[in-house]
Amino acid sequence: MISYILNFLLTEIYLYSGFATFWLIVSTLYFLYQLAKRFKEGESLQKQNFFEALPLTFLFIIFLVLPQIFHWTKATSQIIIILGFIVFYFLTRLYQRFYKPFDFFRLYAPIVFGILSYLFFRSNLFKAFFFKELLMFFALFLFFESYRYIFKLNGKAPAIFSIVPTFILLEFLWILNFLPVNFLTLAMIWLIFFVLTNEIWLLNAQKMLNLKHFLPEVVFSAVLVAVLLLTSSWRMF
Repeated sequence: MISYILNFLLTEIYLYSGFATFWLIVSTLYFLYQLAKRFKEGESLQKQNFFEALPLTFLFIIFLVLPQIFHWTKATSQIIIILGFIVFYFLTRLYQRFYKPFDFFRLYAPIVFGILSYLFFRSNLFKAFFFKELLMFFALFLFFESYRYIFKLNGKAPAIFSIVPTFILLEFLWILNFLPVNFLTLAMIWLIFFVLTNEIWLLNAQKMLNLKHFLPEVVFSAVLVAVLLLTSSWRMF
């Protein structure tokens, strides 16, 4: 709770300082400290606190950086900040109630990365593209890396298992931008790819990764992508 209050106060100061570089550095350092602390402590089923670092990651990306890309008004930024902190706080409390939070991450992951996907494709493609790619890289990598700790895979699966899916999803982000369809379609198609990748991680953690469980999801996802492409309005340049 204390970390949430401090993050909220730092975000507010950063917003009302006019996105001052000094407060961005302070907020970044505190965010990295919290993240490193969670990684060092690891996860325990009796006190599931590692995941508290994840909302800090997304709050950092959404509330400290993206307002400068979208040029939101202070009123809009304030509403998003308050709602975001409330939602993430209750999501974290919900997470702590799960003994094995596989179903939680099947719900949580699409919500969070659905928001990030929407913001990524909604923004100007040619404005700070590589910067946005870098932000998505850290969000994806830290998310998959957290699975290795939460599900006790850090001794069985090397970090490459977090890096590879991260780069694959980043490539899809870049490739999809060349499709002449609206940004909502692009965001949903990328989210489908993300959900499949997320499902591979979760099924592997459950030791259920096989064609019997995964193939139906691949087929269903392929049908969804086909429907999205066929029903979307295409624009030609």
